[in-house]
Amino acid sequence: MENVRIFALGGQDENGKNSYVFAYNEDLYLINCGVKIPVNSENGVDTLIPNFEYLEKNKKNFKGVFISDIRNESFSALPWLLMKIPGLKIYTSEFSKDIIIERLSKYNIKPTSYKIIVLTKKKKIGDIYIQPISLSGSVPGNLGFSFITKTGDYVFMFNYIEGDLGIFGRSWFLHLPKLFSKRKVKALISDAGKTNFAGKANERAKLPESILNSFRKAKKNERIIFGSFSEDMFSLQLVLELALKHNRPVAIYGKSYWDLLETTQKILVKQKIILALPKLIYYKDISKYENAVVLVTGSAERLYNRLLRIVVGEDVYLKFKPSDHFIMNTPLVNGLESLVSYTLDEIARITTNVTEVSDSHYFYARPFRDDIFSLVKNLAPEYFLPAQGLFRYLTDCANWVDSIGESKTKSIVLLNGKILHFVDGVKFSQNAKIKDVKDVIIDGFGVGDISSEVIAEREVLGREGVIIINALYNPKTRQIVSHLNIKSVGVVDEAKINWLYDLIKQIVIDLISERNYASMYEVNEKIRKTIRKKIFKLIDKDPLVALTLTQV
Repeated sequence: MENVRIFALGGQDENGKNSYVFAYNEDLYLINCGVKIPVNSENGVDTLIPNFEYLEKNKKNFKGVFISDIRNESFSALPWLLMKIPGLKIYTSEFSKDIIIERLSKYNIKPTSYKIIVLTKKKKIGDIYIQPISLSGSVPGNLGFSFITKTGDYVFMFNYIEGDLGIFGRSWFLHLPKLFSKRKVKALISDAGKTNFAGKANERAKLPESILNSFRKAKKNERIIFGSFSEDMFSLQLVLELALKHNRPVAIYGKSYWDLLETTQKILVKQKIILALPKLIYYKDISKYENAVVLVTGSAERLYNRLLRIVVGEDVYLKFKPSDHFIMNTPLVNGLESLVSYTLDEIARITTNVTEVSDSHYFYARPFRDDIFSLVKNLAPEYFLPAQGLFRYLTDCANWVDSIGESKTKSIVLLNGKILHFVDGVKFSQNAKIKDVKDVIIDGFGVGDISSEVIAEREVLGREGVIIINALYNPKTRQIVSHLNIKSVGVVDEAKINWLYDLIKQIVIDLISERNYASMYEVNEKIRKTIRKKIFKLIDKDPLVALTLTQV
């Protein structure tokens, strides 16, 4: 008897934390292992990962992890999985292998505690064969995976589009059936989180006119500063090509993207492909080039915090100038809307040349509605399982696929933990559920860059001290409704502690009572900066201030 079970540890009815389990009889295979930024991060929660308890309990049956790409929502929880279950085998592409090794090294995870296998062809793993499927996406080396059983194939595809993206892959779904010979696709588990957009994603695979106009408008002695997520390599490559066209040098300010670019170049050299690049300058030399394009990159919240650090003059190498042209090219991220708005507002106080790429023009390297239509039409799966997105989008996509007249495909929307069970290729149940499905909170450092700023902060901590403040805050009454807890280390000696705490209390009370604030982030930042400035003026120390006002 052949038992197949499919369920999600994360990624269903949420953006991020993508992690899916394929079980063949007793063998377990994990597809992706990602992180998520919480929608509400006011309590200092940086990152969420899937709960791996089920895998821990069944680790003797765990055959390996399959990583489709190196987006944070696809692979960045790997360090925590390896801490729980050392000795894992990781299957991925050559490009992703180098990035995974580099990321795991940040957590001091020794290479002896895992093994990475580059999957280039069909391979027997456990009792079944797994076939990689080359896909186009925002980074090179994007893979889909087909799990080949006696009764049919179960195909997993994430963060892909149909079309030609050059070095970032080529996917034409018309040719996909050739990979399966005469085998039937029993179930297709596909990214459907962006199927609320009509048409094909490839139609946006270009720089929007607003970015092109910024390059045209910028004078030869004016800089262009570009904010982007490190993993949006396709769009960043288009910016590099545009800088080359306009004869502008480029500084890459973000270690993760620099590593991604270097890895891409190494692989292309092996393939005897030369990547056309502008003059790349060291980020410490930015001030020497008045016409530079500066790529400020990072992962989600870190990018915006890096930009705010630059705005307030705390960055050593980059300062905003009124003549600068700033472009923000990032997707919408639930939970960071206020931070994004605040960042753009602060930049606009320095330069009026600010361009924000709208969601309707941003290139998501994820399937739109017509991409799914083409995929389902050509693969003709018996079942379609939309994945990686909010419930309303997954449901809409499922209903739309069911409404296609020529398709006999049946759609099923599974929430996290719900199990779709097949027995000998026939659907048996979709009502069972595993218990161990919940968010796990982790320290966000290391998701993306561990940068020079983090190292610098640790040096400051030892030299200038730290102040920790927390309390409950009612924004309607503009009052602290709990005891104001203050702790400090290394700022003043014991004789001056009461003086310091009284000073901080007075600053907090004055600031929260003087006006309304647009967001909790703005309240926290205003108080934190004021305390630092006041202490610096009085005792010539600049401590780190960790402030958490929790809204009630």
